[in-house]
Amino acid sequence: MPYARMNLSSIREIPVIEVATRLGIQVRGTKAMCFSGHDKNSPSLSFHKAHNTWRCFGACGKHGDTIALVMEKEGVDFKSAVEWLAQNFAIDVEPGRRGQRRQTRSCITKKSTIMAAPLPESEYIADPELYAWFISKCDLVTSAAGIKYLDSHGISSETAQRFNIRQLSKPGYALQKLVETWGEQRVCSSGIAWCKDGHADRLIWNSYALLFPFYNDGQITYIQARMIGGDKKFLNLRGIVKPLFNIDRLSGLQPGHTVHLCEGVPDAIALESQNLIGIGILGATSFRAEWVDRFLKFRVIVLGDGDQAGAKFASDISRFFMERGKPVQCMSLPKGKDVADVLAQGGSAK
Repeated sequence: MPYARMNLSSIREIPVIEVATRLGIQVRGTKAMCFSGHDKNSPSLSFHKAHNTWRCFGACGKHGDTIALVMEKEGVDFKSAVEWLAQNFAIDVEPGRRGQRRQTRSCITKKSTIMAAPLPESEYIADPELYAWFISKCDLVTSAAGIKYLDSHGISSETAQRFNIRQLSKPGYALQKLVETWGEQRVCSSGIAWCKDGHADRLIWNSYALLFPFYNDGQITYIQARMIGGDKKFLNLRGIVKPLFNIDRLSGLQPGHTVHLCEGVPDAIALESQNLIGIGILGATSFRAEWVDRFLKFRVIVLGDGDQAGAKFASDISRFFMERGKPVQCMSLPKGKDVADVLAQGGSAK
């Protein structure tokens, strides 16, 4: 259904704790363990009933309203989150009846269902042409800070060029050129900028960053940035559904080949630098059930980081394959380490 016909005020009025519970978050009072998986001993996720909002006071610092909670927890875009809320809380969004509750509530949608369902139309649209132009205008990594980051993750300059990693040095100037070339409407709908009243206000990445383009069938379908400095680390495009990184690597690969699924882009690139096949997943909640089909003919190894969140990542990803009867192998890493750490510090590919 068209986005314009959604009554967002009714959606946002759904009690946030009810939404959290429906998403499988175990809330006690107004507190819960954060769905990002970084909590160790005490809950960091807090719900504000009066404002109907939530905030994590832990490592991730995420916050927002009911829609943002579904987006972050399930790894879906804005429109998908709105659709999910409308279905699960019986908000009638038919023409002429916006915002009214039906007499009977719909059944609870299971977590795996939202991941497997076809993705609805979004107000944000992946724009491969714009992304390709933008990446081509950014320089290869030459700054000391950027090179230091790549070196620390075992990514050589040759590997960086192979994956077309770029640096963003002047975000203000980059936004100006984007708008001049593509117009504000297209820039805003591509998810590459924060926009207000239809005007591009600033890029998603507002300081020096490394840019990792995602390729699918040779086209750039997504960009993730690693911020260098500041509190934020990885920042994604706004409202664009997260794809798999390095998925083109599977093209032409013979059955039985070993494929590694890991947390994030740098780990996948670090594996590739060791002549291993690495596919990056931007969090377990972004993995979609239909993606399992792409891996059925391969030997799959799941590599989560060496922490509680990494163990949950491996468990959640494995569950998708178990539901299809596909066995996978999960490998543990040293405590506090990720794949890139191990390889950069002299760990063998074995």
